Amino acid sequence: MHRSLLGSVALATLTLSACAQEASAPSDRAATEEIVREYILANPEIIEEALIALNDKRKAEEEDAARVAVAQNADSLFNASNDFAIGPQDAPVTVVEFFDYRCGPCRASMTTVNALPAQYQNKVRVVFKEFPILSPESGVAAIAALAAGRQGKYVEMHQAFMKSPSRFTEDDIVKIAGEMDLDMDQWMEDRKDPALATQIAETRSLAQTIGANATPTFVIGDTLFSGLNRERLDSLITAELAKAG
Repeated sequence: MHRSLLGSVALATLTLSACAQEASAPSDRAATEEIVREYILANPEIIEEALIALNDKRKAEEEDAARVAVAQNADSLFNASNDFAIGPQDAPVTVVEFFDYRCGPCRASMTTVNALPAQYQNKVRVVFKEFPILSPESGVAAIAALAAGRQGKYVEMHQAFMKSPSRFTEDDIVKIAGEMDLDMDQWMEDRKDPALATQIAETRSLAQTIGANATPTFVIGDTLFSGLNRERLDSLITAELAKAG
């Protein structure tokens, strides 16, 4: 145990036991520190308990901060006009997913995420947030998918990219696009539109604001969580459906 921590514990002990008295003499403080030290050495498990409690407290604070940030940015999260989604526009519950095409867990979650509208009888809508953070190729793929969206092919390209084992080189992306019913010349031109890069930059900024720093990250109601935890996903959706009546 570091001397500074012992000193802090000892000081707190002295303050509680003699708050109405003048400051303790140095000898009293040293004696109290020794008592605390001996107690900790005899009961080292209290350090682990304290660290767990501290971690739980910080986690709770982070979750509370995320809830506030989600509420403050709800319109950008759930109703951005340039986002693509599956499920009815008027579904009572919206699930937002921040993802990267090169993210293994994102790929693994695709089937689960795509099935949510049908699983919940069209009472769930899923909004896709292009959040390429793993490589430059991820960003190129994100822009390609958004460009395909201008021809009504976003979801088709999104799913193809999620299934593809490629590293998303230019040749990979063009090959996948060529297998769709796209106006390839128009698609190539749309990929150059700086508005698409701006949209991705805005998504990154939004992610930073709400505390999303990994993929996949989901937002349901006022709750944000990372990783595909199917039990938690279903629990949050069920809770939000109950609120909606």
